[in-house]
Amino acid sequence: MHKPFEGASWIARPVPAAQRVTRQITRTRIDWVEPGHALAQTLRVEGPITAVNVDLVGPGDAAEAHGTHVRFTIALERPDGSVVVDRVWEGPQLVWDHFGPYLDVTPPAPAGDYVVVLRSERGRIGWSASDSDGATEDDGISPLPVVGTALADGIPVDGVRLVGVDTMPAPNPVFRRTFPVAATPAAATLAAVALGTGVVRVNGYRVGDEMLEPAVTDYDKTVLHRIWDVAHLLREGDNEIEIHAGRDRYSARGGDTWGWYLAPWHREPVALARLDIIDSTGVTTTVVTDGSWETAAGPVDAERLFRGEDWVVRASDPSWQPATVVSAPRGTLREARLPAVVALPPVAAPLVRALDETRTVHDFAEVMVGRVRARLSGPTGATVRVVSGEQLAPDGSVVCDNFLVPGEAQVDTIRFERDVDGLLWEPQFGYRGFRWMQIETTGGAVVEQVRAVPLYADVARMGELRVAEPTLEWIDKALAGTFRNNLHGIPTDTPIYEKNGWTADAHLATEALLHHFDLRESFGKWMDDHIDAQGTDGSVPQIIPTPGWGRATDPVWSSSAVLIPWYLYREYGDLAILERVTPMVRSFAEQVLRELDGDGIWRRRTWGDWLAPGHMTGPEGMAPIATIMTVTLLEHAALILGETGDADAERFRAEATRVGQAYHNAWFDSARGIYAVDGVDYRQALNILPLAFGIVPTAHIESVRAGLIDDIENRTHGHIDCGAVGVRHLLPVLSAAGRDDLAVTVLTTRTRPGWGAWFEAGESTLLESWDGDSRSRNHYFLGSVDAWIQQRVGGLRLLEPGWRRFEVTPVADERIDRARISHRTPLGDAAVAWQRGPGGWRFDITVPAGSSAVVRVESAEVELDAGRHRFLLSN
Repeated sequence: MHKPFEGASWIARPVPAAQRVTRQITRTRIDWVEPGHALAQTLRVEGPITAVNVDLVGPGDAAEAHGTHVRFTIALERPDGSVVVDRVWEGPQLVWDHFGPYLDVTPPAPAGDYVVVLRSERGRIGWSASDSDGATEDDGISPLPVVGTALADGIPVDGVRLVGVDTMPAPNPVFRRTFPVAATPAAATLAAVALGTGVVRVNGYRVGDEMLEPAVTDYDKTVLHRIWDVAHLLREGDNEIEIHAGRDRYSARGGDTWGWYLAPWHREPVALARLDIIDSTGVTTTVVTDGSWETAAGPVDAERLFRGEDWVVRASDPSWQPATVVSAPRGTLREARLPAVVALPPVAAPLVRALDETRTVHDFAEVMVGRVRARLSGPTGATVRVVSGEQLAPDGSVVCDNFLVPGEAQVDTIRFERDVDGLLWEPQFGYRGFRWMQIETTGGAVVEQVRAVPLYADVARMGELRVAEPTLEWIDKALAGTFRNNLHGIPTDTPIYEKNGWTADAHLATEALLHHFDLRESFGKWMDDHIDAQGTDGSVPQIIPTPGWGRATDPVWSSSAVLIPWYLYREYGDLAILERVTPMVRSFAEQVLRELDGDGIWRRRTWGDWLAPGHMTGPEGMAPIATIMTVTLLEHAALILGETGDADAERFRAEATRVGQAYHNAWFDSARGIYAVDGVDYRQALNILPLAFGIVPTAHIESVRAGLIDDIENRTHGHIDCGAVGVRHLLPVLSAAGRDDLAVTVLTTRTRPGWGAWFEAGESTLLESWDGDSRSRNHYFLGSVDAWIQQRVGGLRLLEPGWRRFEVTPVADERIDRARISHRTPLGDAAVAWQRGPGGWRFDITVPAGSSAVVRVESAEVELDAGRHRFLLSN
């Protein structure tokens, strides 16, 4: 049997230098600049400049850099010293990472000679540089090297500084090939992939239901593809295959703080395909991508990752030219197994409001993910502009401000270069997060039949929860909906502002999410991405995949490498899940141990207990949260290695104990009986996490619990005062202290900060932060508490891997007198329905074959075998 792409070559449409990226991304040294001095890099850019990124480094180690008060300026200047654009950075909340600082060049600066200048006013700043110029032979699709001179206080020095410059991109390419089929096709398979994304059509018909293929990966390690049966799309005689290629992360453009357009794999879009046909006479025809294909500019005039797609209805037919055969991406080709993103039926907005004669706002009533579809007409020169967003301005217009990227965000446009009548238009290569769409027209354009096309991963639903208390049921539904809005090839933090695979967002919520969705293949693919992303030193990045940004380990975030495989193993009971990640886990745990200080404290940078009320990084600082999270990281590494028979398991378990003792020694206040940081008021997370991870000495457990309970009851009055990490573990800690009632109070209090305030406000999804000015309304990590709701309100908690045994332990709280939960386990459906009244508890429990259950309420304990059980337990 042949390989899926045997004989096929990667093809591309070469584009002018003026429409490509200019960059230097290879770091071999760091040059430092002191206050009152400047570093610079001259360069020539062939096309209009839209964004500039520089690779800066802070003083000292990463944690010190994050907290150092600095002030510096980055400027894009002309050779005569006149400033095109500049930007000042100041303060302690700086993220020093690969190509993070960027300049927004709006309007674009014309092609020509420029100087990028770094001036320090306070603090020591480093600018990465390369000792070589990085020049290579131009293949017509790769970024251009930086050609110029590095300067220090105006004096030339050797090498080239790390800088990236984005320009207006070329139109997305279309590839085509016509071919004959001698007799009626009996069977045909097509293997194809376009990078960044692609749409394949055979004789004008779209191939497959997949909307955003392939899923993003580290393309230097892995390239995913699909294989389809396409016999039904072929005919006897002449046939045509077309591949419309988009950009996504492989060919990303538009600039951003993470430097996706500066990823090491970046090139213009490329395509690969092989079509095998067997006709009714048994004759086989094979069509492969090669130099015989043609290519042209497609209808997408410009696609930018965070902005959207600019379409044009051209006045003339495309100008076709031979495609160019190019070198293959470095990643290994693998057939995709994860559920694809598919389109659901288009929906109309329940409410449409006119702002003026040319602007209408369509309210879809809930936060969702997808793109616009509409019927368009109009004369030559007319335009349509669509702004999608989760927020409204005071005048009722839609806004989508994204300070992390240059220019506008979530804007799709189309321009008519000829008269148009009844064109059905839908962007093809990306997705937007929104509740509202604003339709704007010029030049007499008419827009009809406006619809939202929802785009979601085709993952199976696995569970359902119904609760008498409405806030708790809302949290459960909101978590599922918010996560679904963020699962598009990887689990992202927000479908608007970042679209990144933030590792903690996922690991904090995984246990709860597994009740809702079958994530074995989706998260299995993401664990493969973790393996691909792991550094040679064992480090695991903070976003996965990454273009280079966030590569350093953060034990709070990077713990996804050990926590998610463990949750998957517990859910599905398959040891192969752990065996696949064991080498990564061992190497990662070793790297974390090497990075600890000699006293067992993590002092490098971390996001800590992110977004506690009123804060980004909590006032307790980075070291305590990172150190305590290192405990659970090492403990779960030991669990994974123990299950796979690895001899290192006991060593990592012992190291976890050592780090836990280091945390206790560093932050336990024996006079108060709590954990505290000098000079900082009581912090809930400092006390929640040691209780959750079992590092509090027995003699101090009651005092630590009492301090936490007192703080919630008397200082915050039933509210949380912790961020995403503390929230994840708060409720089980309260339950362990015998305070289920306080856990319910925290969940249901309907004033800020808390979930009840979101419920009261009529939100359909979870917000990014507790504060009233939360940027994103599509952030799921604060929904991690749903695991407690499922287990202690629904009453269904897994005890053994694969659901071989589970526990039914519903809360006894007057505010909740009934709940119903069901879950599809690997052994079959498990279900619990309970009601509580003056006479006791009534249960209806289904235990799947091969499983057993134990019911624990009050002082009663009942063992259940497989089957359906209905019974009453008296008080």
